[in-house]
Amino acid sequence: LDNAGTMRVKSKHQNRYSSKGRSNSSLFAAMSIGGITILVFAMRNFRITLTMLANISDSTQPAQTDSKGNIFTGITKVPRNIDAIFVLGGGVPISLYEPPLYVQQRCDDAAAVWHLFTDREIPILTLSAGTAHLPQLLSNEGLPVWESTSSAAYLKKKHKIESNVYVETTSYDTIGNAFFARTSHTDIIGWRKILIITNEFHMARTKAIFDWIFGIGNNGYQLHYFSSKNIGLDEEALAARREHEERSAITVSQKLAPRYQTMEQVWKFINENHDLYTSQKLIAGATEANNVRNEKLKASYGGRNDERDGS
Repeated sequence: LDNAGTMRVKSKHQNRYSSKGRSNSSLFAAMSIGGITILVFAMRNFRITLTMLANISDSTQPAQTDSKGNIFTGITKVPRNIDAIFVLGGGVPISLYEPPLYVQQRCDDAAAVWHLFTDREIPILTLSAGTAHLPQLLSNEGLPVWESTSSAAYLKKKHKIESNVYVETTSYDTIGNAFFARTSHTDIIGWRKILIITNEFHMARTKAIFDWIFGIGNNGYQLHYFSSKNIGLDEEALAARREHEERSAITVSQKLAPRYQTMEQVWKFINENHDLYTSQKLIAGATEANNVRNEKLKASYGGRNDERDGS
């Protein structure tokens, strides 16, 4: 209460008790109540201020986030207690050392975070074997160049980061990214506080999927996300990709996550229902034309123009 509020309380008490000759005690009671209220209010605000200052000054707080929750857009906001950095793949590389430009941005951001840790080398796990939407990049020997391999090669060539870099070479989509990163790496090696890096246009679906997969069971995972800038896509391709990602994010949040709530259930979904991992669907897919008709959407999955044109 402010001073005016206190006076209103005093006046009320005086009118109520004047006939009983207790106006002085009423005034004292009103002022005491008002003073206690103000003191409690001030102490509460002081405690909140101290908490805010602690979060700003202590970057090791695991829950320190920006206004979007636990999605960061500034390198210096990243918690200093992370165990590993994940860099998501995002399309067919142009060459071994040239992932798509938007994936290069993810790698650049991962390198910037990596260099924050002067006391230790944070492991970096690059994700993804490839995409289902375009042919694989092949080496001179005719072997696939995985998306994760290209990201690791880029980190080595541009940023001189090569030790403690690992590759996930099983997945062909974001669900696979999360599932195989967990089952092949984190559950085994013990990484629990993870920074996941992808572009803004891909972030909503990425967060929905990783929160779902890594949230299964009581394993102590703490996920943080870093949103890289959208570069390398024209406006039409970016719009097509955003529309695709938004639809997929809704499917994950409203259908998949509520239905598949154990790792065994997710495994069955991936291996018995998912187009990119189920044996019979893969066989059918090998004999049928690619079902992605939107050329602008295809353009958002990397590769060279001649590959996207089918020439």
